[in-house]
Amino acid sequence: MIKKEEIVYRCKLSSEFSSSDKDSFIELFNRVFNLNYTRDWFDWKYVKNIYGDSYIVMAYHKDKAVGIRAFWRNDIDGIKCFQPCDTAVLAEYRGLGIFTKMSLLALENTKGAFIYNFPNENSRPGNLKLGWKIDKHFYLQPVINKKKLRDECGYIKDDYLNWRFIQSPIGDYSYYEIDGESYLLYKRTEKIYYVLGRFNSSFNNKFTKADFPLLFKYSANKGFINNFLKNKATALSLNNEVKLSQRVDIPIFKADYF
Repeated sequence: MIKKEEIVYRCKLSSEFSSSDKDSFIELFNRVFNLNYTRDWFDWKYVKNIYGDSYIVMAYHKDKAVGIRAFWRNDIDGIKCFQPCDTAVLAEYRGLGIFTKMSLLALENTKGAFIYNFPNENSRPGNLKLGWKIDKHFYLQPVINKKKLRDECGYIKDDYLNWRFIQSPIGDYSYYEIDGESYLLYKRTEKIYYVLGRFNSSFNNKFTKADFPLLFKYSANKGFINNFLKNKATALSLNNEVKLSQRVDIPIFKADYF
């Protein structure tokens, strides 16, 4: 019988992670989600992050890593932000409140920042219970009028585009041009692509051009089609004792899972 009192929690900045810390994090994450990520993925996401350090909480039982939760640094419009993601708990350790403990410890260390994320249906209730609020819904819709797409998409700045998408060791992104504007695409199936945002056309050569793609966009406005097309993303947010002069507008291209 595993006792809650036997679980030890440690919160570190990503720059403080040792080689063994990284290996434990990656091994646990791969085991829970049946992935094959490497050190290159961790270093790209957490060490080479253009915004600075992330906070990562690890839970241990008798020196064995049993849980991880990262608060990934991912700023928006110059506002210091963290996006909770890359969370995993070994199956035999679930139900012991590890997710909650890791979240609270990370929140304690990220006071003074805006917190936002895109949790799935399994983890969303846990976030809401801890004080997160539903910030906005993104409804998936087919692109009917390509002429209007420019005004419906956010612009991805060069430095973010380079780090987040071009340098990603796990991403496979494409682009498409409409009236001289370049759009970053996430490939969903052979011909279906999700539009993430616009970007500087000088970076076109960093991506594969999509031929005759069926384009879908995410919109904050629910359309008639969404009565039938149920796919949507939900962004949650938490003001972790940060003073804001205006509402933070979370763009879809900031979502960790693309």
